[in-house]
Amino acid sequence: MRQTAQREQRPVRPGRPLRTIGFTIVAFVCDLVLSGVGLGEMHAYDGSVLPTWVLVAAVAVLASPLLLRRRYPLPVLIIVVALTAAIPFVVFEAQPFVSPMVALYAAARWLPSPLARLALAIGLITVVTNLVSVYRFTPDPTPISMLFPGAFFTGAVLMVWSIARRERQHAKRAEELRTQLDTQAEEVARAERSRISRELHDIVAHSVSAMMMQAAGARATARTVADSGPQDERLGWVVDSLSSIEATGEQSMRELHRLLETLRGDEASTDEGDASQNGHRQASFGPGLDALDSLLDTPRRSGLIVDLHRSGHIGELDPSVGAAAYRVVQESLTNALKHGGRGTVVDVDESWVDEGVQVQVRSRPGHEARSDGPATPNGGTGLRGLRERVELAGGRFESGWEGDEFVTTALLPSRPDRKTS
Repeated sequence: MRQTAQREQRPVRPGRPLRTIGFTIVAFVCDLVLSGVGLGEMHAYDGSVLPTWVLVAAVAVLASPLLLRRRYPLPVLIIVVALTAAIPFVVFEAQPFVSPMVALYAAARWLPSPLARLALAIGLITVVTNLVSVYRFTPDPTPISMLFPGAFFTGAVLMVWSIARRERQHAKRAEELRTQLDTQAEEVARAERSRISRELHDIVAHSVSAMMMQAAGARATARTVADSGPQDERLGWVVDSLSSIEATGEQSMRELHRLLETLRGDEASTDEGDASQNGHRQASFGPGLDALDSLLDTPRRSGLIVDLHRSGHIGELDPSVGAAAYRVVQESLTNALKHGGRGTVVDVDESWVDEGVQVQVRSRPGHEARSDGPATPNGGTGLRGLRERVELAGGRFESGWEGDEFVTTALLPSRPDRKTS
């Protein structure tokens, strides 16, 4: 949680400084307009006439701390609110309001709850300062005439603070979801490694053991023939060759077991007892295409706009093929959330064709996408793992950018071309 907070307060996106500068300039211009620059003479608090540049300089001083609002949100808010209260004593007509609202938004967005509530209390000071300015310019002010301005300024402060807190909660939920998806991806990768290790053990180890037994039996038979019959140099060569085959097989078995232990990791001890159970193997494939509807619920709650489209006559899939198709969609949604951010539009197409099923995921980055350009999803358990899994099931896999969309496509047969269970 501490690392998450640091990451929020120390942005690393290259486009973020430009956005910070842009909002600072907008706040500066808006406060100049609200203060009436260019509409008439500017006066000091004692009534003397001031040049316009004094107001421009005062508002520039007020807005300049906003450049550091993401790094030091609370100090910037305190400084801006203090300057907001002090500027009318320099320029009588000045009534800045946008700069303190920008500073309040930053403080509420990036600070934890206790400090955010303190920021709200500081932000409400601007209500008082602006009411004082309205009171000075209102002829014959009464409590009723001040009611509407007071409600307006108070509502503006509460609205800005509430929006910022909601954005913080959404970002926090998105971060938690990313962590959850990463954890699930790791679990899927471990389960896949365990399944592959069982397949290697069942297929390769059995075949190598059979060859070793046959080589040992043939060697014993050849030695018996050589001892009981006439001597033949070719029999000695056969015995030596069979002995070499047997020794090589034993060495290969040792290397195979070592590699399997590395592949399976901590799950090796728990999986060996269950590897002989067909039910466990069937369950190891995981969910299939019939579970897509429930898979889409969590990304939708995190801010993705996901639509699922189905076409064609739905048929039956081998469990391994259905699991491969499910993982394609799951990994694509994970990449969309990581690299596209909230607001990303994702279209999931499940098209049934004569040779099997085609799963295609198209995603367009949202408003929280990386500002330095589209990032291609990658990773050891990402697209390369999907390609291997789809090809293991006898299918074809493609991925890449098509315009502003990242498209992942997997064409899978109804039955795997190779044994995957």
